[in-house]
Amino acid sequence: MLRLSKKTDYAIILLTHLGGANNPVSAQEISNSYSLPYPMIANILKNLVSSGLIVSSRGQRGGYMLSRSAENINLSEIINATDNPFKLVECCKDEYTCKVHNQCPTKTPLLVLHSKIQQFFEETTLFSIIKQTNLNSFFTESNYEITDLS
Repeated sequence: MLRLSKKTDYAIILLTHLGGANNPVSAQEISNSYSLPYPMIANILKNLVSSGLIVSSRGQRGGYMLSRSAENINLSEIINATDNPFKLVECCKDEYTCKVHNQCPTKTPLLVLHSKIQQFFEETTLFSIIKQTNLNSFFTESNYEITDLS
């Protein structure tokens, strides 16, 4: 089934954290904040620096920051930085690797689905994730009760 890797999941968490920070954040601080294994966090941060999504600075007040605004980082970029590019089925990238590509009855609907999922990844920004996270925190930490009005 379609599933993000643990590495991508953690990268989204890390980038969300960095997107909400005003100053550089250390790998240790992020690791402690979410009880995630430091070696894995350090490795993911290294990949994110290599991909250009974040920058690092050394020194006592050093750490990691987004390289550009959260509005300009999308899920597709994050997935590509931490995992293989999204491919719902083999024929999405190279139809000739599939043995039944000439007579496949599901090719067209699956390519349409792939396109819609890819569009969602490209349209969903890190900012929208941060905004949703902050909205959920507001309702969770406040005295407001969310009621289903349906």
